[in-house]
Amino acid sequence: MLPLIEAHRGDSSNAPENTMSAFKATLELGVLWIELDVHPAKDGTLMVIHDDTVDRTTDGSGDVCELLVEQFSCLDAGKKFSPKYAGERIPRLVDVMEMVAPTGTRLNVEIKSSPMGMDVPKSIVELLRTFGKEHDYIISSFDLNCLLDVRAIAPEITLALIGKVPEILTLAEHHHFPWIHGKHTSVNREVVERAHANGISVNIWTVDDAEQLLYWKDVGVDKICTNCPSLMQAEQRRIKKER
Repeated sequence: MLPLIEAHRGDSSNAPENTMSAFKATLELGVLWIELDVHPAKDGTLMVIHDDTVDRTTDGSGDVCELLVEQFSCLDAGKKFSPKYAGERIPRLVDVMEMVAPTGTRLNVEIKSSPMGMDVPKSIVELLRTFGKEHDYIISSFDLNCLLDVRAIAPEITLALIGKVPEILTLAEHHHFPWIHGKHTSVNREVVERAHANGISVNIWTVDDAEQLLYWKDVGVDKICTNCPSLMQAEQRRIKKER
């Protein structure tokens, strides 16, 4: 089988990353998975943004965890990408889930940070349960302790450890995680075979060259996280047509 396609921060090659426009574009493509990142605002509200500051992707500045929710509504998260997206905002995770939950597309929610006093794992679990997605979505992180915190309160949620292999594979084996999300340059056939032998699925990040799809199929990876989901989909269709 061909690897599943996961849209990295939404359709981030065609719309500003981690925005409602990027997620809407992904849904319109019919991509089965969306990866997104969360940091807490000052009051603990989960905001969908990759960096721990708003400087790179918006017209503002400051640490995400030091900003009030209402301050996010004043930030433009689109015009740096293109004037076409001027006025785009940083969404809350609940906003994204309201749009995605009714569809067949699933979310991979990456916990980027959980500052002391802000129980991000608990907040994400509560949202997933509210939307009835605790058995469908994945929670991922580079932070092993965050994942273990999720497991302690919601053992039914699928977890994925992010990083380089073989380090994360060894940890995933030890903690019985069902997924690893490995940097593609650290993944090879031997790693995938070892993971599969231990019941662990492998997602790789971030691959944007669609011509590599067949290579990664042969390596045996289960999912590819990409900034170019439409190109990957086109390559999937081409390969299937030639079979």
